Amino acid sequence: MENSSLRILPSNTDMEAALLGCLLNDGRLFAKIEDSGLLPEDFSQERNAVVFRAIRSVFESQQLPDVLTVTDAVSKMKNPVEPSYIFDLANNAPIIYEETLQQYCSTIQEKSLYREMIGICENTIDSAFRQQESFEELSDKATTSLITLSNRRQVTGYSELKDLVVESLKKLEFQQKSGATIQGISSGYPYLDNMCSGFKPGDMIVLAGRPGMGKTGFALNIALAIAKKHLNVLFFSLEMPAEQITNRILSIECSINSRNILNGKLDQEEINRLYANLDSTSSLPIYIDETPSITISDLRSKAKKLDAQLRKDKDINPNRQIPNKLDCIFIDYLQLMSSNVFKEDKVRQVEDISKNIKKLAKDLNIPIVAMAQLNRKIEERRGGKMEISGNKPMLSDLKDSGSIEQDADMVMFIHREDAYKKNEEEKNNEAEIFVQKNRHGPTGTVRLRFTPQYMKFTPLDTSADNYEH
Repeated sequence: MENSSLRILPSNTDMEAALLGCLLNDGRLFAKIEDSGLLPEDFSQERNAVVFRAIRSVFESQQLPDVLTVTDAVSKMKNPVEPSYIFDLANNAPIIYEETLQQYCSTIQEKSLYREMIGICENTIDSAFRQQESFEELSDKATTSLITLSNRRQVTGYSELKDLVVESLKKLEFQQKSGATIQGISSGYPYLDNMCSGFKPGDMIVLAGRPGMGKTGFALNIALAIAKKHLNVLFFSLEMPAEQITNRILSIECSINSRNILNGKLDQEEINRLYANLDSTSSLPIYIDETPSITISDLRSKAKKLDAQLRKDKDINPNRQIPNKLDCIFIDYLQLMSSNVFKEDKVRQVEDISKNIKKLAKDLNIPIVAMAQLNRKIEERRGGKMEISGNKPMLSDLKDSGSIEQDADMVMFIHREDAYKKNEEEKNNEAEIFVQKNRHGPTGTVRLRFTPQYMKFTPLDTSADNYEH
């Protein structure tokens, strides 16, 4: 291993000088690199950073950067550079093309990222030696810093409307040719799909409800429907171990009483159904992570790792007709996630987690379905009475944060009136899905049949009116 004291930090001072010299000789070139993401801090020498900052300042003031205007701007800065150095930059500048200029910007920025990465790693090593933070806190801090650093490489420019229209037209033509009636991933429930046109890439979908309403069960029903389309699903279960999630999947897919699975007392018909559906169920592309209190940085890391693995290994999910990748994420549930920021303020923690879930959905360009807990206001509105109108969840019932409502593209509540009924004869085994926020369509109510022994949610009789605007 090399002696770290003898290492030289990555840089290319010749390229920095060449870039600055070209900009000084022809200030119009700055417009060509303005959206490259290059910052003064990316220059390894302070004097080069000062000159670049001055060039940018002159350009932003609607003047043309040249040796004289930049020298004047530099003289007004805290750390002025000798005018002779600025003249030397211009006199020694090579003649290069615009494409070469872009390459210079990219190389200078990459060297800067390497230096920042070294700094992050050195700070992490120092903190690890001091052992003043827990391993989880230090690991989360280092991961977050590296992810933030990597995002600097993702410079997004503008898109012309004509290009966007062409792309939208291609998607519409493909949709018409394929006979698809929705744009996103089907939830498996036609009436719900009609409302939102499927779960779309980059969307954050919130499924909320009080305990015992069936959030996890309904989410698993959706996950199974997605997986049956040969789409890869990553399910983060923060509340239940993977074994319990697996048992619920077997109960749903094989129509086995969930209690019988728990106590191991399956009747012969259930055993027959289990083995008849075992191969098809076990081959579904569903990946379960049972890490409790997972942080957003760990979740992001696991998701990106699986996505990379799926893209690399073509033998995974061989029945798939499109390039392999991660298609959808489920999180059960949001308020159980942990964060190393705002430790004393749960509301601000949840706000931070919610915003980062939305950012991850956009980053991976896939939908993320996040379960969320509701507060007790529903029970308080009931006042001990049985009026159904008092039970209907509202957006204000989302526990711990209003940020969830703001960040989400779609918010739906699961509600079963049967959960409040003690007499079995009064129960009708129906569930209501209240869609109360929908950026892509109307809000309304979808009614489903709930089979409690199998944890199965199915559409009501299609001839019945089970969809309300």
